[in-house]
Amino acid sequence: MNKFTCLTLGLMVLGCSQGCLVFADTESQQSTVAQPARLQSLAELDEQAATPRALKIHGWKSPSGGKVLFIRTPELPMFDLHVSFPAGSAQDGAHSGLAAATLRLLNEGVPGKDQSAILETLDGLGAKLDMSIEQERSSFSLRSLTVTDKRDPALLLFTQILGQPLLSEEALVNVKKELTNILKARQQDPDSQMAHAMNELLLPGHPYAQPIFGTEKGVAALSRKQVQAFHQQAYAGSNAVITLVGDLTVEQAQAMSLQVFNALPASAEMASMTPVSRSEDAATSRHIERPLSQTQIMLGQPGVTRQHPDYAALTVAHTIFGGQKISSRLMTELREKRGLTYVVQLKTAFRQGGGSAIISLKTSPQFSDGAVKLVQSMYRDYLQSGPTQQELDDTLRQLRSTSVRNSASNSQILSRLVTINQHDLPLDLDFSVEQAQGLTVAQIKEALNRHFDADQWRVVTLGPTVEQQPLPLPASKVPQSMCRAEAGIVAS
Repeated sequence: MNKFTCLTLGLMVLGCSQGCLVFADTESQQSTVAQPARLQSLAELDEQAATPRALKIHGWKSPSGGKVLFIRTPELPMFDLHVSFPAGSAQDGAHSGLAAATLRLLNEGVPGKDQSAILETLDGLGAKLDMSIEQERSSFSLRSLTVTDKRDPALLLFTQILGQPLLSEEALVNVKKELTNILKARQQDPDSQMAHAMNELLLPGHPYAQPIFGTEKGVAALSRKQVQAFHQQAYAGSNAVITLVGDLTVEQAQAMSLQVFNALPASAEMASMTPVSRSEDAATSRHIERPLSQTQIMLGQPGVTRQHPDYAALTVAHTIFGGQKISSRLMTELREKRGLTYVVQLKTAFRQGGGSAIISLKTSPQFSDGAVKLVQSMYRDYLQSGPTQQELDDTLRQLRSTSVRNSASNSQILSRLVTINQHDLPLDLDFSVEQAQGLTVAQIKEALNRHFDADQWRVVTLGPTVEQQPLPLPASKVPQSMCRAEAGIVAS
């Protein structure tokens, strides 16, 4: 079992909470849709309007200021609880690896239970706990059945892990060894090397550029006193952001959230994150030599925060240019027309201090330089012309459909609600999708040119140094299917 990322547990129900104040209730409006006519073609599925679920969002704050959002989904006797803190690697300061070591120590021992006893208890309750860390936050998600004899001991143990960890000297020694092994493995992992190099190019000197698991030297120097102090500050109740989805009443959810808050250290302020700024003088490219059969390529630029007014326009724009669909501009040109790669995507990361847009692909080493120039040229053309009306219409329809599909399960709803909670967005699961529906081609083009520059891509490549060759010429006609039959052969 991977102790760093995944555990198992259960949960409990408390009485009605008296200390939580409801500050917002919202409900998505569900329109009445007539029974659709019988399908004449599968293509009609893309044209039908998707019907969203009616999901009411309840919100409140604890007396200490911690935030809670809750959606009741009574279909299954289970719930998902997510708690996050501003305790990511960007808070390490001068003690590299401090945030990761603290997170890892939380499940090493609590009063009356060592790690083995914790694992046995969680396994016996048949529930699940995930623990993770990234640049800004540490996160804990708990899934359990709602039956009382599963919930009660599990929530108690969960709150002890968050609020009363032993943080022992012996456990710290073991955690240091584990983090050192993780760091050594990441030094050989191409994806980790690429991500770290890109962070250094995009965010030189910023706390976001610090390695999530620290450095070997930094980890070795950590002390128990430093870990205890970090836990008391970063894991305070006022810093907690709690998100709940499942078969619970509002009163039960309030009581559960209050039990979590009450178990955490007293209120403590965390320093706000410095906004990310573009660095015109920073290095623009880096190559990592590795004897691989393919070269990995990453292009990145700073982006906007999740709350920015241009978020919706930029999301639509980059979905058209490099989204997951095979019809994106990048996939069409690089894969379908030229056969340079199997997949190429543009993904966006959002942080409180500023986001980023990252294009990633793999290609044959002899085409790596040409592929980078091609992507840059395509983006320059995109800034000048913007998307077509057809591309915009197709993408907006795709976003509506995806939004409905992503509300099918508790885990999907939880993921979307966590985003709303952490980024202080309007209490509506479909807010961003609805915001995008009124966009025009001109608005998208203007937003792109406000925030992105074709000449400002930071480039990281990882692979062998070989003589470069001209790119294959694009096919005159893009194939409509991956399956190509010879003339005269018809599928039965």
